[in-house]
Amino acid sequence: MQKHIRGPKQTFTFVMIVTHLLSSILSMGTVAIVLSILGDSIKRQVKDATRFSATAVTRGFTLGTLWAPGAATIFLISTVTKVGWTQLFIPCLILGLLGLLLAYLMEYNQPYMRIQPVTTNTKQQTRFTEHASLVSLVAAVIALLILSFVLMESKVVSSMNTVTLSGLLIVLIWVTALGLKPTTGQTAFKFALKKASLDYWQHGIASGAALAPFFVGIGTFTYGFQHSTISSELTHALAPSFAHLGWLLIVLIPIIVVLVSLIGIHPLASVALIGKIIMTMHIALSPLLIALSLNIGSVVAYMLSPFAGIVMIVATLLHVSSATVSVRWNWQFCLIFLVLSLGVATLLSLIF
Repeated sequence: MQKHIRGPKQTFTFVMIVTHLLSSILSMGTVAIVLSILGDSIKRQVKDATRFSATAVTRGFTLGTLWAPGAATIFLISTVTKVGWTQLFIPCLILGLLGLLLAYLMEYNQPYMRIQPVTTNTKQQTRFTEHASLVSLVAAVIALLILSFVLMESKVVSSMNTVTLSGLLIVLIWVTALGLKPTTGQTAFKFALKKASLDYWQHGIASGAALAPFFVGIGTFTYGFQHSTISSELTHALAPSFAHLGWLLIVLIPIIVVLVSLIGIHPLASVALIGKIIMTMHIALSPLLIALSLNIGSVVAYMLSPFAGIVMIVATLLHVSSATVSVRWNWQFCLIFLVLSLGVATLLSLIF
């Protein structure tokens, strides 16, 4: 970034792409990594670094959940609609790339995008970061996707275990490849690997454990809600009304998911309920289109709800309110993306 990226526009694109790629293999851990590693460089390149970082990271991350094999939402949607992740991948990837392009175009004319970066002669790179390449990250993500496809199609393990196993293999291969570099870098590499391992053991696992109750709570609530009498009663009550809506359901689905998320209910719960209701009805709609509509709604909800985990993490790290990150800085993008992506999703359902 320090050697090749110049100006706010290039920086915005770079940060979004890196966040988007990392989100497919690191989930929410991506946010802390991107903001800690690139935070100082963003501040040198951009005047309003807080808004810049919030919009680039939240959009890059949430759009990655559209297609990432490890995303909990797409796994739940696949389970509810019976549309496999391998069938969802290409349409969802197209929607994700469309969202990245839209995010860039919407920020292109913002005032802070026109201010030239501050020049500095300070050399920040170390010998390792100087040789780091985005190509390695892209290759890792592609390898993860290929491994996930192969293991899912062969049905060696379940879908979620497939992603875990693929990720573990990629990590082992990547670390081994780094260790096989020329002898001159062996000592420094071993020292860096040992230090990173100790830091992860002492601090990384503890940080992950702190977030564990949040995800356990979400999973427990979602599972309980799916199998509760309330869910069954809502299904029976809403099914007749939904049955008369036809194609309007495709527009209504994401709107319901977003509105429910604004009052604090996690998108996983609303996606499970709505998907369950729709799939029990005999509607002449493509299951793929229903799955895409649910996925689009969840992505917009993750970005627009002040209660979403990604928004809360970004807001905490940037020291702003979650409502500012979600509603104030992202509502226009969410609205346009919702309309545009639903139109594209309808076309994709006819092709795939």
